[in-house]
Amino acid sequence: MSLCQYNVRAFTDPEIDTIEEYDDQVPRPAYFKLESLLADPDDAFRRRAEQLTRWHDALNRLLTDPRLKNTGDDQEPYSPAVRRFLKGAAGDYHRHRHGYEYAVTVWALELQAPTSCPPETRHLNLANRELRLWD
Repeated sequence: MSLCQYNVRAFTDPEIDTIEEYDDQVPRPAYFKLESLLADPDDAFRRRAEQLTRWHDALNRLLTDPRLKNTGDDQEPYSPAVRRFLKGAAGDYHRHRHGYEYAVTVWALELQAPTSCPPETRHLNLANRELRLWD
């Protein structure tokens, strides 16, 4: 909410109230290290799934909250400031969700054959013809 964008209406008081309520509802699971999650997977995966479910429910309620309805002149359902916030909140949720899915996949693969889990890659370096974990 601290980003500045010129020629855009700021958040209204009802929008701020709605966003603050959302922040109070979101469990905000901390980023985790895969090794710590895999150390006690049964309880850790269950807790993580519950947190993500609560987060998803809070995000859905936020999207349909009538206090966020655009009162401006354009036909968009949300103001530019609210759209920017919603995109950021949804992006944050999806990053956490993908991290969780990745951890579950690694755990499941290693149950079947501990040495057969494929190596991580996040970047393609065409100049050196290699797959790399970091840029």
